[in-house]
Amino acid sequence: MNPFVPAPRALRPWAIMGVLLAATFALWMFFFPQFIPTHFAWVVEPRLAQAFIGAGYVFRTFFFLQFLFARNWLHLRWTLWGNLAFTGTLLLATLWHADEMNWRFLVAHLWIVFYTFEPITMIFAAPWTEEARHAHLSTGGPILTWFRRFLVAVVGVLFLMGALLIINPEWLDLRWAWDLNGFDARIIAAWFMGWAVWAGTMAFAHDWDEVRSAGALAILFGVAVCATLLFFRSEFDFSRTPTMSYAGVAVLFTLGMAFFFWRQEVRRPS
Repeated sequence: MNPFVPAPRALRPWAIMGVLLAATFALWMFFFPQFIPTHFAWVVEPRLAQAFIGAGYVFRTFFFLQFLFARNWLHLRWTLWGNLAFTGTLLLATLWHADEMNWRFLVAHLWIVFYTFEPITMIFAAPWTEEARHAHLSTGGPILTWFRRFLVAVVGVLFLMGALLIINPEWLDLRWAWDLNGFDARIIAAWFMGWAVWAGTMAFAHDWDEVRSAGALAILFGVAVCATLLFFRSEFDFSRTPTMSYAGVAVLFTLGMAFFFWRQEVRRPS
């Protein structure tokens, strides 16, 4: 029988708040850009930065939803360290550019309060017992060798891109698919740093079912980003090498995750 570690009920109010904020931010970035300069936490620009952040919050909406439905912490355990990397990067960017925040609006205050207490809530609510840390499922089978190699490559590529977005966005500006400014670049880095850690967590997993939802959410995130390439194609200059490189990484990440998700399901123990 597979071990069962109850998912902390204390995370559910946090997850509800996360779903509401993430869904609101996604809709805001996609459909109401005219209100971003006047009412959002900061002025996100240009339109392609809004599109990427919107795609990121589509993923975050479903990321939080899983905490409302999963009952076994072993299905959620993969989220912990990557979420700390994600929220830590967002908080770093916010504090770094605090003078650029629209503090006269409520959204800026909600933003910094949520991204301060989100990681704190997760750290203190997560189960830290020996069973929670060392128990493993056995229903999904081991991570396939080539999937693990793919995940290691994902860790390297996404960590490099995230680190550059944080440390040297000015240099990266000439090598990116759209014009970057320091604030947006460091905010965008959160998704790269988060997925670098989540991919690493998947690579270390003992059983596929422990990270199966991570694989599904990786595909969702990739599809959302690839969709921006289609719906906002008039904003992109596909004749530029940086744009094609960005699109190539997005497509390869998505197809790779989808292929290995399928292979893991096919190889599931009977």
